[in-house]
Amino acid sequence: MSQRVFSYGAGVLFAAAGAACWSMAGGLVRLTEEVDAWQIVFYRSAVVLVCMLVWLGLRFRGDLWARTRDAGMNAVIAGVAIGTAGLVFIISMFYTTVADAVFMTGVSPFLSAILGLWILRERIPAITWFAMCVALFGMGIIFYGNAGGGALVGTLLALYSAFCFSCYAVMLRWGQKTEMSVALIWNAIYLVAVTGLIIMLPTPLREAHGLEGFAIGWWNFGLTFIMGAVQLTLGLILFTIGSRSVPAAQLALIALVEPTLSPLWAWLASGELPPIWTFIGGAVIVAAIVIQALFATRKKRHARKASLERRGQPAFDHS
Repeated sequence: MSQRVFSYGAGVLFAAAGAACWSMAGGLVRLTEEVDAWQIVFYRSAVVLVCMLVWLGLRFRGDLWARTRDAGMNAVIAGVAIGTAGLVFIISMFYTTVADAVFMTGVSPFLSAILGLWILRERIPAITWFAMCVALFGMGIIFYGNAGGGALVGTLLALYSAFCFSCYAVMLRWGQKTEMSVALIWNAIYLVAVTGLIIMLPTPLREAHGLEGFAIGWWNFGLTFIMGAVQLTLGLILFTIGSRSVPAAQLALIALVEPTLSPLWAWLASGELPPIWTFIGGAVIVAAIVIQALFATRKKRHARKASLERRGQPAFDHS
């Protein structure tokens, strides 16, 4: 069952809007009180599961199972990959600085480019490589302004999170002709099961890891509800729609909108004013994304014009 594919420009906007939703995570986590990563992920994932079942159930009515079956293992792998990426990233912030963890996400476009070339045979244009290098430079500026205190284990966890996200981006492209939104259901089931089992570990082990069962209070539940419904569900839906018309490497590049905006949400939530380097690095990253999008849009426009001319049709510019 094929899905509607928007123009490249619209796909970029959808993906960027999804990444902007994801960027709220740090600020929302800063507002929580006396909870750990496992509890946050458990309740956030439970909300995602309910939201996705309701939304897809209403959208496809009695056809949800057929859509899930059509997506097959692509959706399962994508769901587990993005679930692992999110879980490991949150855990990494408990072992290293936010700056260190965020910097590691800058390698995701390169990992996606390599995986996309290997698995999808997606050729990476020179402008995309250039934009990725510029974006990584921007991430380095942010890291420079926030460096210090990061532990190696946390940095490695953040790097593994970036790899899992790259796998997710590639799998979205691999299964783009099916309803890959069902990957979010598998993502939620996976995370609810994993975090639920960890929270129910024997008391001594639970206490050793700082866990306190399922009780988190209404304030924290309200925050995790926002994380699940808006920050994750809406963000993943928008990013999935964008993935239908944007190559994997460029998807990961656009996803850097998330770490660019994250410090701003943290500032609004807890008063942590980011250093000037954060704004400079963020501007560099945004510039890289915009340059890549403009060049790609121009190239596609020219290709469409040439195709119409070859067929003897007038090449009106509707963009």
